[in-house]
Amino acid sequence: MADRRDLLVLVNPAAGGGRAARLWPTVRQEAQRHFAFEEHWTRRQGEATTVARQAAQGGVRRILAVGGDGTLQEIANGLPDSRVALAALPVGTGNDFARVAGWTRPVRELLAGLAAGNSRIVDLGTVNGRRYLLVAGAGFDAAVAHKVHGMEGKGRGTLPYLATAVRQAFRFHPPALTLQLDDRLASAPRPLLMAAVANAPSYAGGMRICPPARLDDGLLHILTVGAGSGWYTLRLLGRVYRGAHLHDPGVHVASAVRVCIDGPVDVPLHADGEPVGHLPAVFEVLPGALRVWLSARRPTGV
Repeated sequence: MADRRDLLVLVNPAAGGGRAARLWPTVRQEAQRHFAFEEHWTRRQGEATTVARQAAQGGVRRILAVGGDGTLQEIANGLPDSRVALAALPVGTGNDFARVAGWTRPVRELLAGLAAGNSRIVDLGTVNGRRYLLVAGAGFDAAVAHKVHGMEGKGRGTLPYLATAVRQAFRFHPPALTLQLDDRLASAPRPLLMAAVANAPSYAGGMRICPPARLDDGLLHILTVGAGSGWYTLRLLGRVYRGAHLHDPGVHVASAVRVCIDGPVDVPLHADGEPVGHLPAVFEVLPGALRVWLSARRPTGV
């Protein structure tokens, strides 16, 4: 068994509405059958970034996160390069990255698979210098994220997001946005419901916002949606889970390694569903910036 200093288990007790705090003590003994490890429970938002950075500097080679996409994003922002392999026991709300990486199988099976598995490197995206794993962007989905994160007693799971999305569909006013992809001529400002800059196909609990996106293609995929009525927005959202929205005439997809979005300074931004400020924004791809620790049973997404 490897030296315990080689592996850090990083537990976010708030993930999944407290599910992480409930799950980990029940599976700790199972994990100890396969690994020697140090353990750290975070106490505040952003702490996982600092802990991951310090762990990497101290020689940790693997981190097992007990949390969701937000926890993984925080850790990714603390890892300076791809030397440290990252995996998760997915107990967050969406767990989209875990689906892609093949971490959503039963806990015992996952831990045994990780013990026998290896790793590979994948890309990350950045928005104004902040790293993200899945999807970032401006407009409607970012407005929903900002509203939900500002709510008191918002509840758990996807319900607050769905309820807020329905309300915002009839309240959100699509802003005029300008996009520039790599060195191509910037587009003229036009009203857009949203502009999603994807490093992976899905986010927000399985919404297949940009099916062509891949974690290891060295590109960002940009999906824009033209302005429409509230009913149009709701119909489109219903089709996103199947990836069927790509056939809509108001939806367009392109690819680049660098994307600049400009517009009114009150237009919100998000990264993996977390609020990250407002426009203007620069998005860039970081090829091979993250090492993913895979189960011995190879996933299909990476």
